[in-house]
Amino acid sequence: MALLSMGLVACNQDFDTEFVPQTNLPESLLQLSDVSVANSTPGTINLADYINEETGIAKAIPIGTVTVKEGAMPANTILKAEVEFSKDADFANSIVLDANSLEGTNEISVSPTLLQEAYFNEITRNPATTDVYVQTVLYTVTGGTSEAIVGKPGENYFAQSAVKFTPLNKVQISPAYYVIGAAGGWSADGARTQKFQHSDADVYEDPIFTIIVDAGGDDCWFAIGDDTAIDAVAAGDWTQLFGTKGASEDLTGTMDRRYNLGGDHSFHVTGAKKIRITLDMLEYSYKIEPVNISDAYYLIGGPGEWNAESAMTMKFSHSAKDVFEDPVFTYTFEGNGGDMWFAFGDKDAIDAVAGGTWNKLFGTKGESTDLSGSFDRRYNLDGDHSFCVDGKAKFYRFQINLADMTYTITPLNFQEYIYEAGVNNDWGAVAQPLYCPDGNGTYTGFFYAQDADWSGGKGAFKFTGAFNDWSQGNYGTGTINADGLSGTLIDDGGSGNVLADPGFYQAEVNLANMTYKLTPITTIGIVGPAQAGGWGDDTDMTYNKETRAWEATLELAADELKFRANDGWDINWGGSVDNLTAGGANLKIAEAGTYFVQLFATCETKSYCKITKK
Repeated sequence: MALLSMGLVACNQDFDTEFVPQTNLPESLLQLSDVSVANSTPGTINLADYINEETGIAKAIPIGTVTVKEGAMPANTILKAEVEFSKDADFANSIVLDANSLEGTNEISVSPTLLQEAYFNEITRNPATTDVYVQTVLYTVTGGTSEAIVGKPGENYFAQSAVKFTPLNKVQISPAYYVIGAAGGWSADGARTQKFQHSDADVYEDPIFTIIVDAGGDDCWFAIGDDTAIDAVAAGDWTQLFGTKGASEDLTGTMDRRYNLGGDHSFHVTGAKKIRITLDMLEYSYKIEPVNISDAYYLIGGPGEWNAESAMTMKFSHSAKDVFEDPVFTYTFEGNGGDMWFAFGDKDAIDAVAGGTWNKLFGTKGESTDLSGSFDRRYNLDGDHSFCVDGKAKFYRFQINLADMTYTITPLNFQEYIYEAGVNNDWGAVAQPLYCPDGNGTYTGFFYAQDADWSGGKGAFKFTGAFNDWSQGNYGTGTINADGLSGTLIDDGGSGNVLADPGFYQAEVNLANMTYKLTPITTIGIVGPAQAGGWGDDTDMTYNKETRAWEATLELAADELKFRANDGWDINWGGSVDNLTAGGANLKIAEAGTYFVQLFATCETKSYCKITKK
């Protein structure tokens, strides 16, 4: 007989089966028919019955008893065993415990402490009772080093069982958490409006919860609760809320229920407009990040007047990201040919101006005519410190970064066209223009976003200021909004590509505000009485990536037609075959017959069609 005790072997993060003997070892001289294992695995394994958490004493979990036929064991040979635990009956995701052989017993057992650690770290942190499948493999070791498997791989499992398994509840994680206090107020209803965000993953696999809340002023107090705690607050019990174990002003630390802390222990943040709170509920730890960035900023002076009413009409643009992720705000205004003086402020500063106080506005730390630099509140600058431009450019883009308190003023003289450059046109080798009709920096055009092997299945492209010339502007992604179809741009050769699902799009690019928006064009059809569907039903065309045209072969009557996108009239083309315009006049077919029709939709002044009789 052989003693079979257990020790943990490493599993990779994909939980692959680690039966090394089963896959790599030769077959043992000990025959499978000469070995048997009497299964003693319990039908229910609750680790709390095997581990005394107060004393740390653990008792082994029995798996089986090995019997070897008399005289069958090869000379100088001992038995070892491996026991595999899995949540799946096919053992696709499992952990393996290895048995090291000792003489004197034939009992197979596993350490509950090592099983708990492996299950928690490698399978799931969820403490719920679940079905777990167990199986054992035996192998021999001869001469202390030569290992061989007993039986053929796939046919040598012993002590196979399905058990009800309950791990130790190392930590309790609720499905949802809330901030009570801060701008939401100290009520259960207010707390429900301040819910932490979380992924769709199991909370024990992803224990991270995040929220951004308004600090509600210079002196912000708050606590944290789950649904149980918030319901208790509604009933008058405040002890189930979470508070910090450290000082109230600590921005990082650990937390616990108030009833364990013996007091209030609320969190306290001063001098912040917003705070981002991140919880790791596996560790019961928190991180608080205060920022002094407002949701909105306004220009005062410049192209407008030096009063609060005028300032509230000149709001900086901002992406759909929160201010933690994107602290950059942009305002673009038209030059007037002469010196233009201006400042900017948040709502508090503009309200102060309305009340006769001007020192809350922001001004430059450098010279007023500096086109870049840093800024601060006037009350810290001890003076006016307004910004100034000479007004000679057609437009000025004023960008402020509230994270590092810097600004950039860019004089702009917009060209008539910019160009898309991407996988679809060999990065600008074929012209894909976007058109700006009035010099205000807003461009519109159409193109196909094509993917590549390296682009993760996304169409990849950028915009350039001149045809096949990256030196005149290299506009790539700044931020991408949640819709995946809009975001901000950066004029920087190191910026990332704009990414979108492969397909045909209308692109609207605003170089004044450095933003873009894509509208998917899922269909373009021929509509009108010249085709069979009249004005109600389109004859759909097919996009040809080689010709860069929408194409169709169809019967046409001697009548009228137009082109339209997505079976609607928001985007449609008419006019003349050599110059199609948005909303242009109906095209006329002079003679009935079969036609091959191609639509080359690029931008205003460049779009055209070919209608060829076959």
